[in-house]
Amino acid sequence: MIQFCRYILVCAFVGLALVMNGQPHAADTAQCLKLKEAGNRCVVANQYAEALKLYTQAMQQAEQSGNRKVYVECVSNVGMVYAAFRDYDRAIFYFDKANRQALADGYERMVPITAINMMAACCAKGEAEQAERYLTMLEQHPVPSAEQQDYYLTFNRGLIASGKKQYQQAVSHLRRTVTLAGKECSPSVWYELGNAYQGWGKTDSALLCYRQAVDIAQRSNNYEETSQAYKALSEVYKQLGQPDSAIKCQTLYINLQDSLFNINKFNLAKAELFDYENTLINRHIHSLQGWIGLLVCIVLLVLAVLFVIIRLYRQVQSAQRLLVRKNQELIAQNERSKQLRAEYLSTLRETTPPLPQPEAEVEQQNAEAESASSSELPLSPEQQSLLAEQITQVMDNAEVIADPDFNLSRLARLVDSNTKYVSAIINDNLGKNFKTLLNEGRIREVCRRLSDDEHYGQLTIAAIASGMGYNSMNNFITAFKRITGMTPSRYRQLALNPSKD
Repeated sequence: MIQFCRYILVCAFVGLALVMNGQPHAADTAQCLKLKEAGNRCVVANQYAEALKLYTQAMQQAEQSGNRKVYVECVSNVGMVYAAFRDYDRAIFYFDKANRQALADGYERMVPITAINMMAACCAKGEAEQAERYLTMLEQHPVPSAEQQDYYLTFNRGLIASGKKQYQQAVSHLRRTVTLAGKECSPSVWYELGNAYQGWGKTDSALLCYRQAVDIAQRSNNYEETSQAYKALSEVYKQLGQPDSAIKCQTLYINLQDSLFNINKFNLAKAELFDYENTLINRHIHSLQGWIGLLVCIVLLVLAVLFVIIRLYRQVQSAQRLLVRKNQELIAQNERSKQLRAEYLSTLRETTPPLPQPEAEVEQQNAEAESASSSELPLSPEQQSLLAEQITQVMDNAEVIADPDFNLSRLARLVDSNTKYVSAIINDNLGKNFKTLLNEGRIREVCRRLSDDEHYGQLTIAAIASGMGYNSMNNFITAFKRITGMTPSRYRQLALNPSKD
């Protein structure tokens, strides 16, 4: 499904460039445009982690310069990156956010683009009925070209029909899409046509469509679409009883996926995006709180200001609720991704040479280890990735990090390494030091327990903090407020009673 989204994004760049050309821009606006265009080039080159980082920086610049159009475009493009990594929940979140903002701002050219992306993401997630709502929106907000509008409507009707398992109807729509596209037909159209044939039970026709998708994608050096077509071919060959061909296609798919997606880079870029969004929310909260403090003073002289104070206070509450919901989404997403990371770690262990055994003389004091760099390590990039994944797996284990005595040395032993290697990987690959990583892991688990009234509702906040290794309540509250932007008691109140105060 992301192949079609990517095709739409490439087409959209041309249209959006026409909109922006000829308009005067301030220096800071020009900078956010450069960052966005650099991100666009990374998407076209399948460099998704780099694209996410550039889009985040462009969003920051666009917000500072007040360029709403670039901001909306970057929000939509962030959704594209998440769709590339098959995280359709987050992709839909950003597509919907961009769609709503485009409608609110009257940015008509972005409305059909975000609607098309939403349809593709909803169909990929199996939500065909939700996709129909955006099909109606596309009908109400068409793209400028009548031919392109006919193409998009026909293609998406095929996707929706396939999602509803109306495969004969889906094939009819998708074959008409091929005719409408002519020689410029995207490999994603052939891929989706193959899926429809496969669902219909016409395996031979599906095989021909997937082969056509591979041929077109390879001619255009479109590795991401090529990899998906190989994956589909592997499944078809299994059904046809051709194990050699199936294994060959599966191997090609895995090799392309390894070259396309760098999990460590993507995690760093994703963390930067989350930090930026959390900064916006906290900035909004602090700004509103400042206004409340100011208006409290004014209310002594002007009682009429009381209404404004109450209104601003409610906005603070809304912002805090948003922060709690976002944190719960991140916790849930982390739980869902644990299995994927475990599978990825298993693959790395099978394909990566064993890590060198730690030697006693290599062990250093923690203070020295904290300044280590991965460039100084006698490890290949693959071995560094393996060690990073092993560290992440340990730090995701709440029972391990809850030990008050858990430290860098113990982490090193658990991953069968030493403090110098582990600290260097944490510094360079994860972008933070061990203390920060430990606090974030512990606070994330505390937040989960504060939200779980069934299993932890009978425990006090102090008991939950102690259970996660915090011997000092002052240290715990300081760490909690620094990471979440609110006190533990306020967090628990909003998590358990989101509609009350």
